[in-house]
Amino acid sequence: MRFFTRLFLALALPVSLLVWGLGRTHTAANAATSTTIRSTTTSSSTTTTTLPLVQTMTKPPLHDPALDQRMAHLFYGLRDYNNTEADLAFLPMRYYVVLKQGGGNEADWKNRLIGHYHAQLAQLRARFRGVLPGSTYNGYLIKSATAHTVPVGAEENKAPYWQVYMTTMAFKDKNGNSHTFIINTMISFRGAWYVVHVIGYG
Repeated sequence: MRFFTRLFLALALPVSLLVWGLGRTHTAANAATSTTIRSTTTSSSTTTTTLPLVQTMTKPPLHDPALDQRMAHLFYGLRDYNNTEADLAFLPMRYYVVLKQGGGNEADWKNRLIGHYHAQLAQLRARFRGVLPGSTYNGYLIKSATAHTVPVGAEENKAPYWQVYMTTMAFKDKNGNSHTFIINTMISFRGAWYVVHVIGYG
């Protein structure tokens, strides 16, 4: 009987060790398959270079989509008593500074040039008071024969530009009657026309 008991113990011990070893291997294998993933974020910076505005002497066309839009803004700003919209047709201050000599050009644009333009719009509103409400824009015509270049120094300018006089703007009142008025002076910047005077110049 003791013989069989010893034999059983001798056989059972390796089996238990084998089972224990398999369990350790399985746990280790599971541990080995567990991975930690770290996300890395990279940032990049963009350098923006602003180039100075430089005039060109490209002659502006008599019509182009951008000019068509500016002229429509002028009319609808005139009709609706909205100077902010009408200003979209006017020579921007940053262009004026490039063109004119001396200092104080920003102040001159703010205190004189744009003020005169608004006063001229007020004169047109008074003239067409009875027909502007409900009116519709009907286009413009540039008098191409008046187009000429203005050299440096001719009008206190430090850069040359194209200039054109007596552009006609047309509209129809709510009854379908046609009306026109004159845009006295436009000048160019980088191949595009901008209004500078509606009345009383040139």
